[in-house]
Amino acid sequence: MWQRDMVFELKEAKPSERRGIIDRYRRQYGYSYEHMMRIARQHGFNSGRQTRADKGECILNNDQIDFVAAFLHTTRRENKGAIAPVENALEFAYDNGIIPRGTLAVGTMQRILRERQMDKNRQNAPTPHTEMRSLHPNHCHQVDVSTCIQYYLDEGGMSIMREDEFYKNKLENFKKIKTPLQRYVIADHFSGFFFVKYYLAAGETAENLLDFLLCAWEAKEDRRMPFRGAPFLMLMDGGCRAKAKAIGLGFWEGIGVDILQGEAGNSRRQGSVECTHNIWEMWFETRLRIDPATSLEDLNRKAFGFCLWFNASRKHTRTNMTRLSCWLTIKREQLRELPSRAELYDLMNKPEEERTVANGRISYQSKDFSLRGLGIPHGAKVTVIKNIWKWRDGILTVAWENQRYDVAVIEKLSLELGGFAANAPIIGQEYKAQPETATQKAVKRMDGLAHGSQNPAKKSIPFYGLNAFEGHVDKVANLAAIPKKGTLIEVARSQEAARITFMEFLKRLRNAMDTRITPELNRQLRDEFGESIDSKLAEEVIRAFKEGSDWRSKLAPITEDAASAGG
Repeated sequence: MWQRDMVFELKEAKPSERRGIIDRYRRQYGYSYEHMMRIARQHGFNSGRQTRADKGECILNNDQIDFVAAFLHTTRRENKGAIAPVENALEFAYDNGIIPRGTLAVGTMQRILRERQMDKNRQNAPTPHTEMRSLHPNHCHQVDVSTCIQYYLDEGGMSIMREDEFYKNKLENFKKIKTPLQRYVIADHFSGFFFVKYYLAAGETAENLLDFLLCAWEAKEDRRMPFRGAPFLMLMDGGCRAKAKAIGLGFWEGIGVDILQGEAGNSRRQGSVECTHNIWEMWFETRLRIDPATSLEDLNRKAFGFCLWFNASRKHTRTNMTRLSCWLTIKREQLRELPSRAELYDLMNKPEEERTVANGRISYQSKDFSLRGLGIPHGAKVTVIKNIWKWRDGILTVAWENQRYDVAVIEKLSLELGGFAANAPIIGQEYKAQPETATQKAVKRMDGLAHGSQNPAKKSIPFYGLNAFEGHVDKVANLAAIPKKGTLIEVARSQEAARITFMEFLKRLRNAMDTRITPELNRQLRDEFGESIDSKLAEEVIRAFKEGSDWRSKLAPITEDAASAGG
């Protein structure tokens, strides 16, 4: 090795000859003098010179060093990172008086930044991350969509995007492709098992995402592909997550899948599916140059077969098992089979349903659910959330005041036994009171405060002995009111004489005579007066009966007075 040869020559040479040896190797290999000396020291050369007393001491303060590093950081590119040379940063510091010009060499500044791990290489290095683990197959799935940049489909079948025709910086060339290919990939985080399908679309859509997920999670016609079932958690980037939201919250809550919140720019969070994209491009799409697809159906047929082969034959570096073998370790309770697509479509964009609580229960889809013991008051409205997995076990989720509760269906007896709730008390044998609501408990406290007992007597006076009215006049003793004149109300009196019914007249007559009225007298009086009689005439007739005089003599005067009053 030339490094060892150089060190041997340096050790054998006189101190005055060492500079010439370094310069000769510099011209041959193109390194700087400082770098050649570092190589020599790494391979055992020691010049024997006495070490400077101030070695290791930095002539710059922390703020000056941070200023140079900040220039490198803030001028970085998004993809390439820090690209400005240290010499440029030093010149900027000189111009602004941060560091006196000529204070130190560029190499010294680079060494200081390296020692403090603030150099460009450190700044461009990926930040440390925490490796996360999943619990079992189908615990967490990762989904991602990518535009296929190597191939596209046209009327003649699959074509290759030639770099000389579709240069990445010439966007007008891509306009020639009317509908590009979108590659949808889903990967199981635990086993690494993945599923791929292509779509013809200008970009990501909610419809394609839903169809892809259902294709991945449904049972396949080809039984050699056992991968299926909905996961418990999902990870996806922001674009894919937005399309998932468009499917509807009711769909995700209905199948019990929680989409975890992501962080912008953190692609390593979906590292498994990102690596799967690279694997697929290297293993599958490279073969399309040899055997291109003729249609989208043909492309997906090829992709399905290759996907099955890769998962069943290639070992995963983490598990040292094939992805298929690792996924097959899934247990029964971890594999959640999807229902029919019709039932799944019913969950999409379904509006929230409300139910009113009555006697500690609600009714939903011809079933009753018990809410006893949850503290939800009678008459409250709760939001119903139907989860297809829980629904199979007779469990419904209700939301009330930002809280969620799982409630069980009330089992019903057979029709032969009356169809009652199985837990209903039997008349004459047992009694089950409804649990007290918060309002009922508060009413008891209020009764105890007002009456001194939670079960007061009906005639009990609340707050007995406390003042309710005394002293109010004293509160307005200094109030003076100015008298106001008013207008006297003229009462309009009716000119019609008051009349009473014939039955009332007989009642008064019987009471005055203290004897019974004969049927003959009753007939005579009814023939004379009809159904009613003037009240004054009734008094005169009753007085005549009491005096024993002829009652008919009283008719003429009263009749004349009534006629004159009417005239």
